Amino acid sequence: MERYLIPGVVHACTLIRILANQINGMTSVQIEAALGLPRTTVFRLLRTLCAEQMIEKREKKYFCGSDLVNIGLQLINGDRLHQVAIPHVQRLALRTGHTAHLAVPHHGSALIVEVFDSPHPLKVASRPGMRAKMHCSSTGKIFLAFLYYDNLDLMFADQPLEQCTPKTITELPALRKELQRVMALGYAVDDQEYHNDVRCLAVPVRDNHGVVVAAIGITAPAMAFTQAQIPSVAAQVKEAACAIYRDTYQISA
Repeated sequence: MERYLIPGVVHACTLIRILANQINGMTSVQIEAALGLPRTTVFRLLRTLCAEQMIEKREKKYFCGSDLVNIGLQLINGDRLHQVAIPHVQRLALRTGHTAHLAVPHHGSALIVEVFDSPHPLKVASRPGMRAKMHCSSTGKIFLAFLYYDNLDLMFADQPLEQCTPKTITELPALRKELQRVMALGYAVDDQEYHNDVRCLAVPVRDNHGVVVAAIGITAPAMAFTQAQIPSVAAQVKEAACAIYRDTYQISA
């Protein structure tokens, strides 16, 4: 069968797989070394994949591109958990009066895969296909706490914790302390850390092995979603996460 393979396509697939596992991106020199190919061959691969938006170049490094993310999003849309979650995301928005969303971990970010707006949606509310920074979003904190906590040093070795607002956590020790709080409480809060005057809360969604595979949460103006309301809203979001789990894995309540 191997005689029918097209070498260029094989190299392109290999390159995409390598980039998918490098959240900090790779330079062309690093890619050449990883593929073991001549510079001219790698140059043509990079130019072609960039033109097709399968990868993208940011300064001197290459990352997976927007079209590749969209393809992944389409696959996610066919996933049973996502399909089961849709009515629960909608119900959460209607019950809380806030915009509700579902996210999955995606190469160092939280990828938004479903959004149901409140009657008064925020202009800053994420849309499906958008990627949220891990350290200052509620869904991102869920993934850092329950999936990546032991590898925080590696994840942020080459990239600082970007300050999005005056309340953003920008030091790793402080982030660790925050994530310990997330694990203890079972929910994460973005308290005006990503956008000024916006508060978000998220809860993990687990599979039948107990592994966190998604996060469901709400986004609202800080004036409408006050700190005093956090415990009651957290209970509602946890209830939605449990319902998604039950319906996905056909578990009786």
